[in-house]
Amino acid sequence: MERNRAIQIAFQAAAVALLALALFTLATAASVRFAATSTWWWERGFERYDAPRRAGMTPAEVSRVGAEVRDYLRNDSERLTVQRALADGRRAPVFSEREVVHMIDVKRLMARTWDAGWAAFGLIIALAAGAFWRGRRAGMAWLLRAAAAAGGLIVALVVALAVVAIVGFDEAFRQFHLLFFTNDLWQLTSADALIQLFPQRFFFDTTLLIGAAIVIPSALIGVLGRALGRRIAPA
Repeated sequence: MERNRAIQIAFQAAAVALLALALFTLATAASVRFAATSTWWWERGFERYDAPRRAGMTPAEVSRVGAEVRDYLRNDSERLTVQRALADGRRAPVFSEREVVHMIDVKRLMARTWDAGWAAFGLIIALAAGAFWRGRRAGMAWLLRAAAAAGGLIVALVVALAVVAIVGFDEAFRQFHLLFFTNDLWQLTSADALIQLFPQRFFFDTTLLIGAAIVIPSALIGVLGRALGRRIAPA
């Protein structure tokens, strides 16, 4: 009897961990997609960190380049081909070959992140279906309690990661690139257009945005799951 109880507890803990992973992945993918494709967020960064002056472009040029980079991250093109007009009327690439190849890596990472988000969504649906298979009321009560626990786990994890990122963002930024990229093409200089348009402070702001976009709904899920789970718990 105790063995069966232990197995049941272990199964429920695994289900909660899976749900937490799925919710975290889905929230991360959604927030990354927003940060990577939001005109408002990019224009805010361009203005805040004076991208036109840093890149030697007009504000209109910076906006156009940003729009083309965003389009690249969403379309099927393999290479980023953005040009600008020179003073003598000729046109020249905005980004160097090193930057272009790095953006290929970035685009692939974005695609994997978004695919992971869809897989996480499918896992959440599967867990919900499995819960309801146990019985409508009991399944809903379990799902809400599991969501509450998962939300709490996510908040704790993100807060811990946020402390690490805020205290030592430079090192966290470096470790992120070492983890997700297999080459050193991300090591650019202030002479490169990507750095001029997207300084490290822009990515610090984006990290905070993504963290908030994960924590706020996770905390809400935790609170609502706990409150509603108690109300509909089977007698």
